[in-house]
Amino acid sequence: MGLRVDIDEFLPWALVHAPNCSDLIAYRYLREAARDFCERTKAWRETDEMRLDPMGCEAICTVPDADIVSIENAAVDGVPLEPVTLAWLDEHRAGWERRTEEGSPQFITQVEPNTVAVFPRSSGRLSMRLVLKPSLTAMTMPAFLLGKWASDIGKGAAAQILLLPIDDGGGDPAKAADLGAAFQRRINAEMFSVAKGQQRAPLRTKASFF
Repeated sequence: MGLRVDIDEFLPWALVHAPNCSDLIAYRYLREAARDFCERTKAWRETDEMRLDPMGCEAICTVPDADIVSIENAAVDGVPLEPVTLAWLDEHRAGWERRTEEGSPQFITQVEPNTVAVFPRSSGRLSMRLVLKPSLTAMTMPAFLLGKWASDIGKGAAAQILLLPIDDGGGDPAKAADLGAAFQRRINAEMFSVAKGQQRAPLRTKASFF
């Protein structure tokens, strides 16, 4: 797993724009800004591995302080799985969640946030490449976010803080609008950069969303 830093490392980047905000309030909006950034840019990817229990087809993401945005690829003991939605499984494999027999795994989906399910049920080692975002209670975040995008995440957080009442460190909607616009421009630029870098990749014939 990648290097992590304490959320306190991000505080100066938000408080420089909203100096009257408490640390606790700043934590909340730093998380929200980082979640928005990571979800839309897909900047945070990690590989996760776990042992499957054939008595149950669900497994929990082991990456700390993280929520799953999507599963890019997955395999059980090297056998690739197809990421699908719950709606697809319900339509094409009716009653799948009630089946207890063990079989050769084919599909992976999410039943609940941060939990994955494999069907048919199987034992073995599950490996996944995940797109992640900080959890709502995260006290650590990836070091690369600090090194590359701390200023942008700080602006995104401050844009929300400055919309709060003055007693909470806000009271400056004009500055909030400027910072929010700058944050959104950076997100859009990073999204475009990722798409441009993949211009020679083959087009997917079947999309999978969670």
